[in-house]
Amino acid sequence: MTLAGEIIAHDGAPSGPGLGPDTVLVMPMARAALLQRTQDDDGAPLLTLYHLGKEVSWDDAGHFAFGEALASGAAFRAAEAAAWGEIGWDQASAMLAGLLAEGLLVSAEDTDPDGERHDNRPMPSPLPPAPMKRPRSWMDADPLMAELTGTSLDLAYLEVVVPVFRTGHLFLDRDGRQVGEANAFPAAARLDVATDWRGCPYAGNRYQSEKPMNMTALKAMRAHWRQMMTLLLPIRDAYLQRFPEAARGWTVAHVERLSVCVLALPSYLMLRCDAPVANGDLHPALSNLFRVTDGLRMVMHQMMFVPLYEAMAKPDQPVSVETILAYADRNYSFHSDHGVCAGPRFMVEDFLAVLLHGETPRSGFADALDPELAAAAALIAPAMDYGLLGLQAFGAVFALWPTMARCYARLHALLASDGAAGVPGAAAMAERFAGHFDALSHRSFLASEEWRSHREAVYDDMFAACASGLAGAPPAAPLSALIAGPDAVDTTAARAVLAQAAAAHFGQGSAALARDFADEVVRFLERARRIVALAEEIQARTAQVLARPQPGHRLSLQHVNLHNVLMGEDMRSVPFLPDELRRLLGVAIHVDAGSIEIVRGEAPAPSHSPARVPADIRA
Repeated sequence: MTLAGEIIAHDGAPSGPGLGPDTVLVMPMARAALLQRTQDDDGAPLLTLYHLGKEVSWDDAGHFAFGEALASGAAFRAAEAAAWGEIGWDQASAMLAGLLAEGLLVSAEDTDPDGERHDNRPMPSPLPPAPMKRPRSWMDADPLMAELTGTSLDLAYLEVVVPVFRTGHLFLDRDGRQVGEANAFPAAARLDVATDWRGCPYAGNRYQSEKPMNMTALKAMRAHWRQMMTLLLPIRDAYLQRFPEAARGWTVAHVERLSVCVLALPSYLMLRCDAPVANGDLHPALSNLFRVTDGLRMVMHQMMFVPLYEAMAKPDQPVSVETILAYADRNYSFHSDHGVCAGPRFMVEDFLAVLLHGETPRSGFADALDPELAAAAALIAPAMDYGLLGLQAFGAVFALWPTMARCYARLHALLASDGAAGVPGAAAMAERFAGHFDALSHRSFLASEEWRSHREAVYDDMFAACASGLAGAPPAAPLSALIAGPDAVDTTAARAVLAQAAAAHFGQGSAALARDFADEVVRFLERARRIVALAEEIQARTAQVLARPQPGHRLSLQHVNLHNVLMGEDMRSVPFLPDELRRLLGVAIHVDAGSIEIVRGEAPAPSHSPARVPADIRA
């Protein structure tokens, strides 16, 4: 038996003080325990108990009965454990002693028999006061983006800055609740809405969590559940028409794409420029369908992008209802920063069974869709176009961050190299970049080249699959190849200006170091330009789907960074590189689809010419 990789008990271990055959033991907070059967790296069966923030694993099948009996939560005499799988007293007492030492078992004499009784008690709101005092949306006449970030952005580029699966968050439904509820993005635009927060009574790691659950949201979900489940079916069917291979087996990437397509329906209805649903008039079944589906999307995102508890999944990794739920349980996916999921297990299971297999939920389907929902169902095709274009834009734009992280790593290595030794002004910058590299290595999911390459592979798959779903064929080249170049824009002048600024900063004898520094930065900017151009092209197609007017300005690299501004400074591991170079070298960098400009002392004039895409980067 191991605890988080370390042996805590073994054959012949002493029983420990106070542990005898007649000692009555109990697992504290037993309803919060989670027991899962999995496999180790070699494919051998593994039984793991997750409880109180700890993991206990058994790799000996003869001990599985011990773990299963333990997880039942019933009080027992220590001697009884010897018969669990007939392991005998020596092995049983050794494991019990280890579990006692870790606090995963306690003496029944030390427990309060009523201490675990749960009454679904009211709890205070976990949220800070909301910054926004009146309902807002991205469709407002007074631009919200400028208010939140200090920079104006044409609505035509919204999905570059706000991922498509979050564009609907700020809108209100007919119940007066934001579609994104407590998780509304950006947090600076969240509204205070009266909410009944309660303690969670569900078994598993949500049980009696310090975080409450949103009972108001659960009541709304229950009121519209049958309509929601009925509406899922035509969305599922439309997805399978575009991705028929998913019917033979769901993968992580398929479930993420399908989830985004579900989210896209209410978002499309509110964001299209011809006959949009007014803010505050969205049918609650649509907003509730968004919320439950967004939870699934976040689990899929976590599987592919977050390496906190286990290795990141590849896009083609098979999944099922059972494996999704097991992953969500052991990785605390039912927990958010502020609360826990209010959905009981059977509703989550029903939702997944309908979405993935078209099965009938326990409560059955609605006899017929409400007329308003039937009208929404008639718009699934353009809404799915919107979702896939938005997800394709997400893959293209977010490929910028591993590219920038790699540039930071190379600049850090350059400043710490022998070529920088003795250069007067290099030491201070080297120290500054060492701090950035430390932040990148310890606070970022882009810490290693392995992680960066994994993300780029996921974005490649995302970009290509969305293209296939939209046009029936993959793009001419992978996203990573489109970003890699070669570049069609002459960067000679920009490179020279940056090298001059770097040499002035570094001081005498730094010409070679300054040239190498400029080369690394310009290589990043060339890739960034191609990313901006791809995003601009995708957004032009998105504008056609939403009947948006042509943008009044070009998309720039600085606009792409507005996503980080909306996230908040505390969410970022390293500064946006063009901003850092402005502070250090006194240069202003402007990148758009057709140009890379660098000037010293003042910002280059932004281009206001109509958006167009160079032929060299078209998918």
